[in-house]
Amino acid sequence: MGQDLDIARLQVALDELRLINSLLSRISQVRESNHVMSIILSELIQSADADQGIISLVSKSRKDELSTVVRGTDSTTGAIPYLIDESISGWVLSNRRVLQVDNLDTDARFSGLDSEDGRFARIVCCPMIVRDEIIGLVTLVRSSRKPAFSEDHCRLAGILASQGAHLLANARLMEELARKNSLLEEAQQRLHDENAQLRTEVVRTFGFENIVGKSSAMKQMLVLASKFASNDSPVLITGETGTGKELIASAIHYNSDRRKKPFVVKNCGIKTESLLESELFGHVKGAFTGADREKPGLFREADGGTIFLDEIGDAPLSTQAAILRVIQTGEIRAVGASKTEHVNVRVVSATNKDLQDEISKGSFRQDLFYRLNTFVIALPPLRQRRDDIPLLVHFFLDKLQLKLNAPDLSLTPAALDSLSRAQWPGNVRQLEHELERAAVVCGSDHVIDTDDLSIDLVAASGTVGETPKGHLREVVEKIERSMIGAALREHGGNLVRTSEALGLTRKGLKDKMARYGMREETE
Repeated sequence: MGQDLDIARLQVALDELRLINSLLSRISQVRESNHVMSIILSELIQSADADQGIISLVSKSRKDELSTVVRGTDSTTGAIPYLIDESISGWVLSNRRVLQVDNLDTDARFSGLDSEDGRFARIVCCPMIVRDEIIGLVTLVRSSRKPAFSEDHCRLAGILASQGAHLLANARLMEELARKNSLLEEAQQRLHDENAQLRTEVVRTFGFENIVGKSSAMKQMLVLASKFASNDSPVLITGETGTGKELIASAIHYNSDRRKKPFVVKNCGIKTESLLESELFGHVKGAFTGADREKPGLFREADGGTIFLDEIGDAPLSTQAAILRVIQTGEIRAVGASKTEHVNVRVVSATNKDLQDEISKGSFRQDLFYRLNTFVIALPPLRQRRDDIPLLVHFFLDKLQLKLNAPDLSLTPAALDSLSRAQWPGNVRQLEHELERAAVVCGSDHVIDTDDLSIDLVAASGTVGETPKGHLREVVEKIERSMIGAALREHGGNLVRTSEALGLTRKGLKDKMARYGMREETE
């Protein structure tokens, strides 16, 4: 008798193992979490002879909140699907073990719950635990017409729920990874599309045909620049401050075969020698005080593209030698490094200085000048291309209408006439700044008149094409004040450079500025 009992128990254990193995085998072939839960529920309903089954997942944000994901219903019942009650789910979540209810109507723990005329009288609810965290609940129900769930049923349900929980967690993890990969791919594609669109817009923006200018001087310069764009040799752009040298350099790059590669800009006149070399060529860790990590230089950043070296005439001689080496051999050496690197970079440079004069002074290398001087573009100052001033004015007004949210911004014919006749020592840049200033001070009607323009600009505009009228002293003072203000702006408020440009001593300049009430910086 005892031996028969042992055999029977062994047979039950073998059946449970077969069921668990079958469940694991079926689930291992699927990847979608809802499918995994359907298999778990189907096996549990069949093995426990349940009428209905339900899987509820615990919310990630609120551990006491459940969401029904999969429900299984025995088609023979044709009854309302069972909905797990908060008191039952709360018991399992708190006690973290299998709950068995033999008769819901008589169980004192859940008094007040209705079994719906016995349809949901017998209940087994199992926690799905993964790494000590409950991720969901599995609930099986029977009607009162069937006997209560046995201990074997409860034990098997607990085992299947536990094993299924790990498989479900893995499936959900794979889905989350797939979702994130999909989002990443979408983001990458969106970024790729945006970059392609941006490059198209940049190329369109910097097309030679979009550069404002109809004067013969500008037309000749643009024809020359478009020819140079197709070549890969260095280009030197000369011209006064504010004539648009960087704009032309950009146009050369974005109309060349290097347009898909970087366009890097560096002003060579605003850094000390050591900092300039570090920025251009990079440095290794420990190369100097504060170099706590390796830094790639701008030449490496521009590899395959173009680097624009503005104010090349202000670069120190040692830096000039390194720039010459890059142009000749394509080699760069980071500050503090023992080895050289090779880069493929086109050099476009610009200056407002006479480099041959700088060579005679010993401040610019003759050999670098010959390399940079392969193709030269000389930008005319704005006073030599007055036909372009109305075009530039309307171009900048269109930009200001958007920037200042003033679509009705305009200017009077008198203001346009004053702008067209001004000297513009600061060239196009000064014109743009003057219009922005006038647009801000012109008042609520958004109409720029001569009263809204700078005093020195209006005074200077009367000197072009006509003889000034009035008392000689007043006219001279207006012109003198205008020239000083313009020279201060051109030289960034530097009194030494301004006095040299005007042929005055520094003290003489300061005396005149004091007489006209001018501050010691650019007005």
